[in-house]
Amino acid sequence: MIEVRVPATSANVGPGFDCMGLAVTAYASFRFSETGDGLCITGCPKQWQNEQNLVYQACVKVFSKCGKEISGLTIEIDAHEVPEARGLGSSAVCIVGGVVGANALLGNPLSKEEMLTLCTEMEGHPDNVAPALYGGLTISFCEGEKVFTVKNQVHERFVFCALIPDYPVLTADARSVLPKQVSFHDALYNIGRCAVLAKGLSDGDIELVSHACDDVLHQPYRKVLIPDYEEVDRLADKHQALTWYISGSGSTMMLIFDGKEKAEALIRETLQRKPHWQAKLLRVDNDGATVNEALSVKENTHG
Repeated sequence: MIEVRVPATSANVGPGFDCMGLAVTAYASFRFSETGDGLCITGCPKQWQNEQNLVYQACVKVFSKCGKEISGLTIEIDAHEVPEARGLGSSAVCIVGGVVGANALLGNPLSKEEMLTLCTEMEGHPDNVAPALYGGLTISFCEGEKVFTVKNQVHERFVFCALIPDYPVLTADARSVLPKQVSFHDALYNIGRCAVLAKGLSDGDIELVSHACDDVLHQPYRKVLIPDYEEVDRLADKHQALTWYISGSGSTMMLIFDGKEKAEALIRETLQRKPHWQAKLLRVDNDGATVNEALSVKENTHG
């Protein structure tokens, strides 16, 4: 048996629309066992316990890439910490989990770069799959079929608070409200801030982070899909968050604090106001997807 743990991700970090993503300390886990025949998937809604399952499709892609066929497979999923359609990379988590798990089952023939390419092909963009695979803060782009990504460490002083509403925002809806074109001014606005934000997060510079996290490419259009956007903005100001942004396409809103005390106070007030929401105090995950080698060795020893 192979066990893979994959961190949730927060993409579109501030001005980093479709290129900047962050791995955080909420996780999904996947267990894989090859069997003689058939497919058995547990831990997800029944409608996805079949060959349409994204984790299984990722496994098939790896086996095909390596010239192998899957004869039988059991997949156990535990993804309760990464809710679907909330802007925390739920689809990327499944894709990365399947790719890394299948690669481990085959003896790790693929490099991390090759796995990133496969994940990006499935997801369509690298901003969630890159941090899920590598950890940390990643900045990525594609040139043809090649995916380029750089990983930055995030200073330990920063604490992240995910406010997760009890309603989804579908990616298709979030895409539909975006303009077809943006102005030269707006493009420049984001480009400069994106570079400065990455430096500020790495260096622990709270002034840079506070001023460089603004966005004009997607957030002004997508906020209409989140009824509580303005209320969260007031809460962030009241509790002295350094800054905040819509995570992915929403509905999660990610706040950045200098230390955890103010973040904990905001969480308490949010849950008093919104008892059906989730509020998570998070740090940056710097490891990305990991394989539980001890479990694999134990299974092989007793198999």
